[in-house]
Amino acid sequence: MNKTVLIRYASINLNWRYNSQLFINNSKKKAVMRIIHFSFFCVCVVFTPFLFAMGSQHIDFLSVEKTAMAHPNEAIKRLILSQDDKSLPDTQHAYNNTLLARLYLFQGDIDLSKDTFELAYQQLPKTDNWIHGYWLLYRSIFSLEQGQLPQGLRQIKLSQEAFAKANDYEMIVRAISIEGVLLLWQEEYPKSIEIIENAYIEAKTAKMSTTTMLYIYDSLAAYYSTMSLFEQGIQYAEIAAELATNNGDIVNGLPILYTLCITYSRAEQLDLASACYEKMITLSASVKAPRYLFWAPAGKARVALKQKDYTQALQLLYLAKNYVYKVIINPAHIIALNNNFARVFLALEQPEQALEYLHESDKLLANYERPLNNRYMRQTLALKAQSYEQLERFEESSKSLWFYIKLSDEAKETTQQKLEQEARSKFESTQQEIKLQLAEEKLKNQQIALDKLAKEGQLNTAYLVIGLLVIVSMSIFGFNQHRAYVKSQQRANTDPLTGACNRRYILDFIVQQLIDKERFFSVAILDIDHFKQVNDNHGHDIGDQALIGFTTLLQTQLENTACKFARFGGEEFIVVMPDFDLEAAHEFIANLCTCLKSLNLTDKNITLTSSAGVAQRQSGMALNTLLKIADTNLYKAKNTGRDKVCS
Repeated sequence: MNKTVLIRYASINLNWRYNSQLFINNSKKKAVMRIIHFSFFCVCVVFTPFLFAMGSQHIDFLSVEKTAMAHPNEAIKRLILSQDDKSLPDTQHAYNNTLLARLYLFQGDIDLSKDTFELAYQQLPKTDNWIHGYWLLYRSIFSLEQGQLPQGLRQIKLSQEAFAKANDYEMIVRAISIEGVLLLWQEEYPKSIEIIENAYIEAKTAKMSTTTMLYIYDSLAAYYSTMSLFEQGIQYAEIAAELATNNGDIVNGLPILYTLCITYSRAEQLDLASACYEKMITLSASVKAPRYLFWAPAGKARVALKQKDYTQALQLLYLAKNYVYKVIINPAHIIALNNNFARVFLALEQPEQALEYLHESDKLLANYERPLNNRYMRQTLALKAQSYEQLERFEESSKSLWFYIKLSDEAKETTQQKLEQEARSKFESTQQEIKLQLAEEKLKNQQIALDKLAKEGQLNTAYLVIGLLVIVSMSIFGFNQHRAYVKSQQRANTDPLTGACNRRYILDFIVQQLIDKERFFSVAILDIDHFKQVNDNHGHDIGDQALIGFTTLLQTQLENTACKFARFGGEEFIVVMPDFDLEAAHEFIANLCTCLKSLNLTDKNITLTSSAGVAQRQSGMALNTLLKIADTNLYKAKNTGRDKVCS
């Protein structure tokens, strides 16, 4: 950030030198220009050390953070001692207490975390945008823990604005990835994946730190796990867990491990899930983090419930219950625990006990801010209907079931509307605002120079020079702005690894070029078979080569056709075939898959195959319905032996 500022001032200085040669031919005017040059030099000398010092301080903060993430207990002791050090500036105290509040939350000291966040807020200096952004970033996570989702979303937006003012692009991307997770809780799924994917592209393009990549991979894992796309969820969670392990990052590593465990469980990989939760318990105990001694037993109880080991499930749920309201206050987590108790008691045919826990869920739901289509309300209603049915209280069962169906229909309708809305990124507008602010700063500096010239009696010459510089500067700014916009659009629509179009571009193409123009078409979703084994056996570099080679194959095969393709996520690709009926599309994709088997796309001598699902859009069919059919056909191909096309 600081080098950029220095270069900007030096660039302005050079521009003034160049323009002065065009208009100044006598010694008096040259003397005036020397004064201007000297003024810019003074600005550089006076302000640059200050800017470097500020940037250096923030780098030191992140270095302290990295150590704290690896050794949280030792960090807590040091940070507590620093609270009484009156020689430290407010910025340092505000940072130390924000970090301390994060570590208290990690351990599960909810009250201490809340009080320390408040103390840090009182110490925030008015002029340091970076530390304001840092506090808002992690206070938004605490707001989520409190069940105050709207407040958390406001805070994460303000955090991004503060980092933008501080010109810290990487911290903006980190905040965006957290916003994506908060939007998952809000059940705004299309918007969530859009901003997470954009953050991923920006982070990869700028080669950001492993800590920032860890945040992004964890957000991607949470999204795909929530959307029941478990293969992708596990893939991203494993990458994030590996990054955390390599960094020695325990504070971020434990929540990432929890994401991996719950995804294993949802994917019905129960042995892996059980082993994952055992690892959580061991690690939680070793770092004295009771918060995760709630998560692990609660999650493992869900695994035991699926395995129909109801005795173990109850023991684990009671163990987790000991930590409720001590280390866990988020209503959503407590509702989930109560509902799991109800599931066990229903399986044991003890509906009265199940209803006791469900009534506790009702009390929490009454005061829990949530979207209309909240999954916890639906879960509770479905369990209540089953409980009343076991008690033969059929009228109450029907009432609960009717309300459940009503909420489910509203949820489907709302999700459908969201999926059909055009996704628009807000991030580019933030970047444009930053550029406009820089342009305003440049004009202010030029006005200062103008005032000095007026005092020397050179006002007319100054107006001429400044006027020309303004024209040139604005022209250059306009050109750079347009070029940056074009480049950002290309980045937003392109997969950074393969160079193929991405999900956002292809969905826009389908809607605008095909559905809106009422053309009939078919789509195919292709998945490289056993791709995880390629990564595991040969390394991610070979996996990347396979993806790039598959992209090249698709480009070659589709070159002289009206068909389009894109990387849809992970090892999945989508091919859009305008004017193809189902039979023609099936044959086209089958030939493409046959061609794939005959090629060696990597440095290793391995044969790749692909499974594919094909679907044709019928009149009036929604886009998400078409994609769902293609996806179902893909899984049919994978579940019946792979290396085939189903339609």
